[in-house]
Amino acid sequence: MLTIGYGFLWSALILSGLERRTGRRWLRWAAFALSAVAWGLWTAALAGRWQASGHWPMSTRYEFGLAFVWALLGLHLLTTADIPRAGGGGLLLTLALATYLLTRPAGEQTAAPLLPVLRSVWFPLHTLSAALAYGLFGVAAGLGLTGLAERDDGARTPLLERMERATHWGFLWLTLSMLLGGIWARYAWGRYWGWDPKETWTLVVWLLYLLPSHLHPLPAWRGRRQIALVLLGFTGVLFLWLGVPWIVRVGRLESLHGF
Repeated sequence: MLTIGYGFLWSALILSGLERRTGRRWLRWAAFALSAVAWGLWTAALAGRWQASGHWPMSTRYEFGLAFVWALLGLHLLTTADIPRAGGGGLLLTLALATYLLTRPAGEQTAAPLLPVLRSVWFPLHTLSAALAYGLFGVAAGLGLTGLAERDDGARTPLLERMERATHWGFLWLTLSMLLGGIWARYAWGRYWGWDPKETWTLVVWLLYLLPSHLHPLPAWRGRRQIALVLLGFTGVLFLWLGVPWIVRVGRLESLHGF
């Protein structure tokens, strides 16, 4: 199902590019329909993995990546459905992440038994809120990439307003994820915060997304500068998901996080 959904995503991206060139409305809705089918297939794949493994399908970095793409694509559709020529950036990011996941070695894609510490109600709450936060940040970054093609630097266009809103909601979901993770850590390991590499870099990303919120009222920090801050934050998100586990593995650091 993932591979079929991946093909639908490529078709949607092509149609979205044609819509941007021609401005034809039917191309936008065709791209939306194909993207919706892809999201449905991705949802079915996640549900099938949940049923096959018998546990919440976000216990590994690969599984969390599947949820990341699922959230990004679904939220992208909800955010951009009524804005002409706004879908390209989000679809491009979704495809890039999906390509990475579908090219992972078979060993990484295999479902693993759930560790005892993950058998907690806080596990799905923490990971789902994190996936929604990452997805919203991806939506904002996609809108920002599309917004770079706009000529009115600093203008509050509908596209940039949606980018601001997605960033704001992503920040709130990330905050909730950190709070839920702290409660879970208290029950699992007896402390709310331990300066684990993942915890530390999550705090860095949280601070990065404070910048757009604080600078938003200033006219000088709208338009391209605002987009730059959003893209910087999303770079931090990608590093948090992919870079931190790599550093932990290469540097043989202690970490309680699997993704």
